[in-house]
Amino acid sequence: MDPDRIDLSPLGLDDLRRARMSRAVLARVQLAAPRTPLSELAAWARPTLAAAAVIAAVSLGALAWPSTGAAGRGAPLTIAAEGDTPLTIADGLRIPEPAADLIAEERGVTEDDLLSSWEPRP
Repeated sequence: MDPDRIDLSPLGLDDLRRARMSRAVLARVQLAAPRTPLSELAAWARPTLAAAAVIAAVSLGALAWPSTGAAGRGAPLTIAAEGDTPLTIADGLRIPEPAADLIAEERGVTEDDLLSSWEPRP
């Protein structure tokens, strides 16, 4: 017996049935389109987007409810009280206020913005 071939004798198939099965398997293989690297990447699109959504949800949760308290980093996470202003993503990422304003206003940087940022602060 050839070591590369699978032994199907325990199935008790006669020659006609074995030939039909092998023709059916070969027909399915020939009908299947060859997979290109692009199609392999496209097959991973949905699981990748699902993982990204989970990571984004966890990250936004961590940014929305920062630790508040005297202990600072070691304090447990608490939800801000009603009087407190909620933190934005820019606050959580520690983006400077002028840059956060540019992002919020959805405008580009002008020469005046650059010149004012280079002036010494009192």
